[in-house]
Amino acid sequence: MKYLLIAGEASGDEHGARLIASLKAVDTEAAFAFIGGDKMAQQAGVAPLYHYREIAVMGFTSVLRSMRKISHAAQLLREEMTSNPPDVVIPIDYGGFNLRYTLPMAHRHGVPVVYYIPPKVWASRRRRIKQLRSYTDLCLTILPFEADYLSQRGVLARYVGNPSIQSVGELLASNAKLCDTVRPYIALLPGSREAEIARNLPIMCQAIDLLPAPWRAVIAGAPSIDRAHYTPYINERIELVTNETLPLLAGASAALVTSGTATLETALIGTPQVVAYRLPAGRLARWAFDHLLPIRYFSLVNLIAECPVVEELLGDKVTPRRLAQALSPLLEREGSAYQLQQAHYDEIRLRLDPSRVASQVAAETIYHALTTQWEPTRWTTED
Repeated sequence: MKYLLIAGEASGDEHGARLIASLKAVDTEAAFAFIGGDKMAQQAGVAPLYHYREIAVMGFTSVLRSMRKISHAAQLLREEMTSNPPDVVIPIDYGGFNLRYTLPMAHRHGVPVVYYIPPKVWASRRRRIKQLRSYTDLCLTILPFEADYLSQRGVLARYVGNPSIQSVGELLASNAKLCDTVRPYIALLPGSREAEIARNLPIMCQAIDLLPAPWRAVIAGAPSIDRAHYTPYINERIELVTNETLPLLAGASAALVTSGTATLETALIGTPQVVAYRLPAGRLARWAFDHLLPIRYFSLVNLIAECPVVEELLGDKVTPRRLAQALSPLLEREGSAYQLQQAHYDEIRLRLDPSRVASQVAAETIYHALTTQWEPTRWTTED
């Protein structure tokens, strides 16, 4: 079978690489084409049609500046579908590009679509549910509540497990930690995009300055971001480690984390955390979240637990003083704040069902469908 995968970010490249490895395990004749990165290329044995770092942008102005590259990537994808038709198209997250280009293209070419890690339509832009319903044959979700949400709205969906369970499990099994017991540190995860880093990292660093010695910080550098973006913040109390986020978290006493998958990885590792996300027009952004969005929380940890496991600071609430105040109680291992958060972490692990390896379940589901008649009932295999 030929599989065409589309990932547009570092996390999608990681998920895509694991899925390719799992597909090769169930399909010995698997062939791949993809938009993605180096990890997917290593597993697939071929170069990407287009590298994700050229199109990994966020925000209206950044998208406008990158439109030529995005259009070029879409053109290469169109040519691949035409000249080398795949047996299945597998978008991986990256909703902006995949909903606009990948899904309609696949529909026009008559190619089945399995969306691995679909957009979070339950959080915003619910009109996209119609696109998923019209253009996808199946959505494979990595959050337990997503499959139920989509199924109730006419989208065929299945929960396959969460990839973070596998990546964190491998880390803990290897005992790979960047731990410094003499000089304890706090991990800073300011995001994976330039705009996120520019908004969040300065405030995180200022919060560290408010903590007493010997506390120091280590920044988790994103692999696709040039070191120059971090250099202004490095000093005697703040260091930089690149492309080692999970080991960094495993050795940290606590973490300041922007929203996203990193909050869940931090919880699965067991590192105490405060979640913060600074946005332009901070007060207006926070008001919009409180009054317009249909969700109570913005961190995956709290969404999965359905209660405030971690403190969330959004928009104008993200200040150095508030970050330091929220973090301080978690630094006391015998304190109630630390103990309560750890107990909730245990509940989250159970909700995610550690017995499911997401990439393996996804690969088995996709291959099973491709080797049976192409009817909706093909997806209704038992867990």
